[in-house]
Amino acid sequence: MMTRRWAVIVGVWVMAVGMAHAQSVMVLCYHTFLGKPHIDTDFSISEFTQHVQTIQAKGYRFVTFEAMTKGQVTGSRNVLLVIDDGNRTAYDAYQQVLKPRRIPALFAIYPGIISNRRFAMTWEQLQTVLANGSEVASHGYFHEFLSEAFKAKRPQDFENEVRLSQQLLTKHLGIPIDLYVYPFGVFSVSGKQLLKASGYRYAMTIQPGPTLIPLSRNPNPLQLPRTMLTRANAQAVLGRL
Repeated sequence: MMTRRWAVIVGVWVMAVGMAHAQSVMVLCYHTFLGKPHIDTDFSISEFTQHVQTIQAKGYRFVTFEAMTKGQVTGSRNVLLVIDDGNRTAYDAYQQVLKPRRIPALFAIYPGIISNRRFAMTWEQLQTVLANGSEVASHGYFHEFLSEAFKAKRPQDFENEVRLSQQLLTKHLGIPIDLYVYPFGVFSVSGKQLLKASGYRYAMTIQPGPTLIPLSRNPNPLQLPRTMLTRANAQAVLGRL
């Protein structure tokens, strides 16, 4: 009788552990949509459409980072799309591919170029994507390495990457910024200390793998995993979903 009872208890525990491990999100990182095959991190709008259709066909749902922080995401068939840098083609991809399908994206932005470079998005475009359910995170001020070497060489610029970026995004968009996306995926002890001191709660790397839900299950909230898609790995990454 006791053996059977323990077998039931163990069975329930194993099931619960399995369900807990199943709570995750694949965070996929894109950059530009120029349609230039010689740029490894670039895809055409048509290719991006195919990627989105593949993800949908596999039964995945597209989630927001806010939903991840609020515990509103369940299961393992979840994808968060992150578009780095703020190139103007990111807005084209949003308008042509994501918005018609009501798919949110997280735009990782370095404000040093916004409304300031011909190749960059504008503040008005960022306000538009926010109004339609997408999100914005800091990607530095001018996309510099958040490394110890950069801090030693240019300490004020190091601080600007974290604090000035946050201040400008909040000023122009009217939203709090507590998520940082490391430029080039580079982080450091000093960088994480500055992020904490500046009120950031989370940061994303380009170390591949699923992000666990709730976010507290991840070893370090300032080193959340994220998979960068390139022409070399996109087929394999999407195939493994």
